[in-house]
Amino acid sequence: MRFVAILLLSFFCLQGYAADVRVAAATNLRYVLPELIEAYKHQTGHQLAVSFAASGALTSQILHDAPFEIFLSANPSYIERLNKADRTEQDSVAYAQGQLALYAANHSKLKLDMNLNSLAVALDNGDLTKIVIANPQHAPYGQAAKLALEQAGVWPAIQTHLLTAESASQAVQFTMSSSVAAGFVPYAHVIQPKLKARGRFIKLDIHLPQHAVLIKGASDAAAQFLTFLQSAQASTILIKHGYLVESDS
Repeated sequence: MRFVAILLLSFFCLQGYAADVRVAAATNLRYVLPELIEAYKHQTGHQLAVSFAASGALTSQILHDAPFEIFLSANPSYIERLNKADRTEQDSVAYAQGQLALYAANHSKLKLDMNLNSLAVALDNGDLTKIVIANPQHAPYGQAAKLALEQAGVWPAIQTHLLTAESASQAVQFTMSSSVAAGFVPYAHVIQPKLKARGRFIKLDIHLPQHAVLIKGASDAAAQFLTFLQSAQASTILIKHGYLVESDS
């Protein structure tokens, strides 16, 4: 992991500009964060460099001295790990809630329903191919998918049908495979026009609290970005991209 940290540092140094803020972000933010960053840059003039990965993977990188100043996690438990290791500046901020979706590409014949009844039927009939989830060991959207499957009573039976991705973003990519019936992925991803055109989805009643925290030694610009995430302007952008904020949830 120390080698990973060195690679990350090299990445930041090779950018065409010296970033004012170095951000570690969960992959479910891949579509919304660029718009948030652009709005923040327009407001303050500060540049941000972002590294996307599963929240658990980013936590490990930070614990191994990766040079981040702010961490946007899809599960507050990872921030708690950093708190206990004395790697954070202050308490985390809950700025939004992510939402889980079940997505099927156009080739899939699986019916989608809120209670996952069709999934259970396909299992019973032996008709089910592969179901994609992000790795529950370090990806919050994988943990949410596991919860949904447990609530539907199919978690033990579906084990041999699971295709595990390293992150929520990779889970979306895997759903396009012809051998995959559906995948549990971020709602914020599947509402993007290109993905909407390539499949269908149903939003599940499982929410993922999105927390942000400053890492030890964070700059004033990082603190300003944390404040910006709680602004009305940021909330408008988050809602547009399928997130819930306090006034919207």
